[in-house]
Amino acid sequence: MRSISKEKYDILVNFLQQNEIQALFVADYEDSPSINLRYLSGQPSDGMVLITSNGESFLIPWDLSIAEKYAEADEIFDISNYEYNVILILKEIIKKKFGDSKTIIGICKNFPYGFVIKMKALISNVKFFKEPRKLDTILGELRATKSDFELKQLTKAAEIGNKAIKDIENFAYNSSNGTENDLSFLVRQKIAEYGAEDIAFDSLVANSSRAHEMHCYPFATNQKFALPGLALIDFGAKYQGYHSDITVPFKFGNLTKEQEKILEIVLQTYEGAIEMVDIGVPLWKIHDYVEQILKNEGYSMPYSLGHGLGLSEHDSPIISRKPKDEYALKYWKEILVEEGMVFTIEPGIYKQGIGGIRIENDVMVRNGKIEVLTRSKLIEVP
Repeated sequence: MRSISKEKYDILVNFLQQNEIQALFVADYEDSPSINLRYLSGQPSDGMVLITSNGESFLIPWDLSIAEKYAEADEIFDISNYEYNVILILKEIIKKKFGDSKTIIGICKNFPYGFVIKMKALISNVKFFKEPRKLDTILGELRATKSDFELKQLTKAAEIGNKAIKDIENFAYNSSNGTENDLSFLVRQKIAEYGAEDIAFDSLVANSSRAHEMHCYPFATNQKFALPGLALIDFGAKYQGYHSDITVPFKFGNLTKEQEKILEIVLQTYEGAIEMVDIGVPLWKIHDYVEQILKNEGYSMPYSLGHGLGLSEHDSPIISRKPKDEYALKYWKEILVEEGMVFTIEPGIYKQGIGGIRIENDVMVRNGKIEVLTRSKLIEVP
């Protein structure tokens, strides 16, 4: 079953027609992943989908059995009948649908360039749409709001994450000698027990000596987790393809004055940002609210305040600053909070020698109301 609704599918087809694109071509490889494959066809991964300007869809999966179980397309091809050569299938589709006339194919920014060269060499009448950013933009806009089906999956992913928060809190109180890796393994185990298909991403676990690293590397170590100071874990659950994303902050023992200060600022800006979320509010203004407070206090936040959730842990929309340079503004569009959006709010401060702190929860706009789906809060351990 594909995630895109019929209404949004029609919007996409209309976009192709308006831009004189005969077909949109989306590919997902291990080394070049694209959630648009699953969004447009239901195929979980490893395959290609071609959508024509009259709305027909053609799927070329590597694993036919998975496609027959999960995918939705007008025609699903068995590559074993084509010498395992995708180009032969594409050539047949293009010939059948468009004849020998010039055929404009739309591809997204991350489409493998080597495949483009091969298509140009072997299918003489194929040309490529010259503004792939436009295709990324329209697909991002379509994914930015979720259908009722998607909202249910995201709610379930959040519920699983909430259950794991209780285990994380228990670990913090009762495993004083536990390591970052111990906590990471515990979260993976519990999320599976609670019904997730997997973790949403490798959990980031940072004790007070590493929490100043925005995305700590390595993601977890054999260092003791419960060191005095500020710590965090950033984790999520993946449920039937949909993701939650949660960061739980910790306070172990007594803090310095500056540690107390950054903790207070982050918690206050988080609450203020949540209060700002309402239908019709520009997303960049929520980011700006937090960024200005941090700047006034002498700190910075070198990332976006939040991001959408969906078939990946980072989806549309992005809660970020309004660009200032002319090139970025050319492609920038003000996005307002609207029905069906699901995104994170995650302010943070990071300063080497002092520590780092972030709190992150998932927010859903459903039935005209703002719901904070996840229940991360500061965990204080004496």
